[in-house]
Amino acid sequence: MRVNTTAELGKFKTLIQTALYKSDDIRDLILGDTSAMKPSEVRKEFKKHVDSHLFVDEILTETSTYIFYDVRIPYLHTQTKKCEIIMYMICHRSIIDDYHKEGYYGDRVDILTQMVERAIINDKDIANSFGIGSLTLDSVDFYNSRRFYGRLLTFSVPDFRMKRS
Repeated sequence: MRVNTTAELGKFKTLIQTALYKSDDIRDLILGDTSAMKPSEVRKEFKKHVDSHLFVDEILTETSTYIFYDVRIPYLHTQTKKCEIIMYMICHRSIIDDYHKEGYYGDRVDILTQMVERAIINDKDIANSFGIGSLTLDSVDFYNSRRFYGRLLTFSVPDFRMKRS
């Protein structure tokens, strides 16, 4: 019997959420100054802006910045599989040009995209946690709607499905 491949979807989502939350830069860009907040309040507010689904316009009511992500398995073979992580970094159009940070380039969405890439790819503990090889960034596209603009990143996760239960 094969290992439950779909259980890995939840595992990957947990790893992503942890990596994003661990980044002070991402928390600061999304939440602003959190020094007056309790750690539990920071986590709760972060979760309102960073979530493991791809529902976008239907649920957004605030003029703010968001990260949405999910994991898919585009193919399975007897011994191998490929997983992909799809991530949206979006913000309300009215705040796209109001954020700058030393060491980053572009508007709010560009800066957040760079921060996410650093948190996911450049942290080797995270990048190597997903499969047998390193996580790779395969594509960068844009997201465009009436109220929000953003980037769409696709990462691939090489993995083998060798374990049997």
